[in-house]
Amino acid sequence: MVWLAFGIAAHLVDAGIRWAAAGSGWFVAHGALVGAAVLAGAGLFQWSALKYRCLDECRTPFGFVASRWHGVSPAREALRIGIDHGIFCVGCCWALMLTMFVVGIGSVGWMLALAALMAAEKNLPFGRHLRTPVGLALLAGSAAILVANA
Repeated sequence: MVWLAFGIAAHLVDAGIRWAAAGSGWFVAHGALVGAAVLAGAGLFQWSALKYRCLDECRTPFGFVASRWHGVSPAREALRIGIDHGIFCVGCCWALMLTMFVVGIGSVGWMLALAALMAAEKNLPFGRHLRTPVGLALLAGSAAILVANA
């Protein structure tokens, strides 16, 4: 439910930007700046405390459930725990997911690459150490867009 809400919101913002861009000569001439800003933002988010607070909660789903389950109202608790875990999951991955708007929403290859990256960050013992190379790669991509469109 949380990912669905995020996806709908992201697509609405994208549609709004595209609508605004269609009527703006500036956007037509400088549209690549939006892509560069998204990549730069995602790159900087790699070092944020929020990302790693959320990622820490997302890494141990059993512990997450066990610490919140009381058994008083199973259906309501399951829904609440699912929503809470979804919020943490979106919290650690939203910026990487937005990069799909830059590299191509319909690109299965990029989606698989980003999914593998997010899974590695979450599940592998060295996942925390990916923050710097991924952040630098995103910032380099942003810089490449700026240079190519200068």
